Amino acid sequence: MKTSLKHLSICTAIALSFNPFNLLLADDIPKAEKKAKDKTHRVDNYDKNAMGINAPMYDYYANKIKETTNITQGVCLDVGSGGGYMGLALSKITDLDFIFLDISKEALKKADQHIKEYHLEKKAKTLLANVESIPLEDNSIDLVISRGSIPFWEHPEKGLAEIYRVLKVGGKAYVGGGKGSPEIRAAIDKKLQEMGKEPRMNKHKVHGDGMKRDYAQLLQSVEIKNFKIHQGDDGKWIEMWK
Repeated sequence: MKTSLKHLSICTAIALSFNPFNLLLADDIPKAEKKAKDKTHRVDNYDKNAMGINAPMYDYYANKIKETTNITQGVCLDVGSGGGYMGLALSKITDLDFIFLDISKEALKKADQHIKEYHLEKKAKTLLANVESIPLEDNSIDLVISRGSIPFWEHPEKGLAEIYRVLKVGGKAYVGGGKGSPEIRAAIDKKLQEMGKEPRMNKHKVHGDGMKRDYAQLLQSVEIKNFKIHQGDDGKWIEMWK
């Protein structure tokens, strides 16, 4: 019996070594590695632009959020934060503490890096999570912000309901998409041209069709009544409050 089992094991091993499925798996390894490298490259490139040429755009929205919400203390949740760019801009002009929430581990690694660079270790942390299920308590956040994330939410009404749930009474949210004011976009285009790159912001598009949803209807569908939708030459934004 032992001899037969040993013989069967050897035959199985030989058969598997010639199995084209195994060869396919082996071929897939370089593809997976390439995909991972491409993803890392995209995150690195986005981060470089966000912290460099696009930084004035985040400063612009940070100032607008501060003026609109008048919230400068407490805890701010940056949803779909990426490397934390919106929150980082706000940290320069407020006394807020920050939670950077994103579904991307790679993006949050950048956020952790920038937290150290900005010396915010005692005032900021990262949170790997989906906006549709925020692992925070009810009524725990003073300000929720998000730029450029909502167009990609699979179920935006769930995300908006979750944001409203975690807001404190008196808290506010400012969520939407845009690429800065016309002046900001023109300045970025000029810098791109000086760098020999194709201008990307001369045509003002707010993250594709994602911002064309009927957000008023979505908000009402989850029984959120305290909201206002701002739409202008700097994008489309949803303001909510308790």
